Amino acid sequence: MRRLSLLLIGLGIFVLGMLPATTARADSDDDSITTYTVTADVAKDGTTSVKLAFDFDFGSDEGRGPYLTFPLRQEIANDPDHWRMLDMSLGDVTSPSGANTEVSTETQDGNLLVRIGNENTYFTGTQSYVVTYTIRGLIAPNQTTSGLDEFNWNVIGNGWEIPISNITATVTGPVDVTQSACFIDGDTSNPCQADQRGDTVTFTQSRLSDHTYLQIVAGFPAGTFVGAEARLEKRFWIGNMFPVTAATGGVTAVLTALGLGALLRRTRRGSRDQVYLGLTPGVTPAKDQQVAIGHGTSNAPVAVQFTPPRDARPGEIGVLTDSTADNVDITATIIDLAVRKHLTIEQQDKKDWTFTRLNNPERLTRYEAKLVDKLFSKGSVVTTDDLKDSDYAGLLDKTRERLYKRVTDELHWFTKNPSHVRGVAIVGGIGLTLAGGALGLALGFVGWGLVGLAGVICGIAMLALSNRFGARTAEGSAVLAQAKGFELYLTTAEADQIKFEEGIDVFSRYLPYAIVFGVADRWAKVFEQLAAEGRYVADTSWYVGYGYGYGLGFGTLTSSMDQLASTMSSSMQSATAASSGGSGFSGGGGFGGGGGGGW
Repeated sequence: MRRLSLLLIGLGIFVLGMLPATTARADSDDDSITTYTVTADVAKDGTTSVKLAFDFDFGSDEGRGPYLTFPLRQEIANDPDHWRMLDMSLGDVTSPSGANTEVSTETQDGNLLVRIGNENTYFTGTQSYVVTYTIRGLIAPNQTTSGLDEFNWNVIGNGWEIPISNITATVTGPVDVTQSACFIDGDTSNPCQADQRGDTVTFTQSRLSDHTYLQIVAGFPAGTFVGAEARLEKRFWIGNMFPVTAATGGVTAVLTALGLGALLRRTRRGSRDQVYLGLTPGVTPAKDQQVAIGHGTSNAPVAVQFTPPRDARPGEIGVLTDSTADNVDITATIIDLAVRKHLTIEQQDKKDWTFTRLNNPERLTRYEAKLVDKLFSKGSVVTTDDLKDSDYAGLLDKTRERLYKRVTDELHWFTKNPSHVRGVAIVGGIGLTLAGGALGLALGFVGWGLVGLAGVICGIAMLALSNRFGARTAEGSAVLAQAKGFELYLTTAEADQIKFEEGIDVFSRYLPYAIVFGVADRWAKVFEQLAAEGRYVADTSWYVGYGYGYGLGFGTLTSSMDQLASTMSSSMQSATAASSGGSGFSGGGGFGGGGGGGW
């Protein structure tokens, strides 16, 4: 933690060096401080008066002056809830050598940044500077290990960007010094020189490389300093902003339960499908028959149906089933159009297909017609590789939109457009999640941040349930019952239970529906058995390629259709697409620190 704090201080120095006013010159390779002398007088209340005198050698390049950083707060070991504050007041800045000593300061990320010099005034060679300031917070009273009141200071922080030579630090206290020590980088095995005489101790070090700190410690009898304890400030982090207590946990639990309860009630009511009361599921009223409409249950049993709902296309059934127009529904629509002789599908290799438009007078629905026209907008032949062109951008999205309008506005299967209802729920869920997070952050400053979690949980739940806010009409529920009955047939029928229709290739005709229901493989296995027994010959003239057209079987054909769905989707989407604690005599770093360099 101590090293992290010092690292942040160094980062502050780097940031200062990157500011527009200071970027005209970076530290030269040969910049250095040739003399660094610190005199510190410590009063009984812990306030330290500091005089820092140093000679700055600008090396081979001219420079405006030095910059310094001073930490104003530090982490406290074993106390993550508070900052140890270093109260500092900058005094006079002078130059015995006559250098410009204009001062600009900035507080940034818990550091005081001090820049000395004028932007338009440059110097070469060595210039002398004297900086005075007071600082409070360097005393650690009555330490357990030493039994002393310790003055524990990183007199030079590891944020310095340049080497420092001929270092002298003199500390004078209100009474005689009892014990003293000095360490480089907090390492007790790497001490510097300490000369202790009466109430004064002088520390010396010949040289420090850049990014190396010097810790000095002077111990005084316990009780020497009165009221010298460092000032503490609240430090906010996740542990104290979002504490789990009986109060915060209880309130959060209650609010979460109330929010989820209201959400579930809304989804139950809003997603309750309408039904024709008094009629068997799947049956629609006769013309002019008056039938009451109410709400039913989604668990109502359905009867096996050997054909799909009348005039209901596979893509439409896909949307009706899960309230979502997805890529499978669009692929099933294209395969259905091929089966109905509006186009042919030819597989060139494992991942490439060619579509050829056929002349078919059958009238198409609006979304089917728009899909075919867009698919063949550049000619009567198109490949999956062509679909990556930007001209096909939006083909998927537009087809989805038209499918939603088809089932809502033309077929009247839904009370509201499922995509619109889901969109409102998604926006509401995101808004509730963000509001909960913002509320948690705001309340975190008083230790009640956990309460915001209720909003976050409810928002996430709304997102998860976004597909359950819409409802089907009575007509939609009747067609859904028929579709479920047909799905039951495709899922359970054995080879000897297949109902054949004259003039219709049952395998191909119902394959797009099987794809929508996710049972295409099973449907293919049934017809493989029939073909093996010589009881059925399929008409798959709508498809030529690696699959059934080359005699590889029904299963290979359905596998090719799966790959086709993936490839088409991919193609069209491509088109769119410093701490403290413990005795200072144990090393490890002291209070304060900072760094600097030239600009």
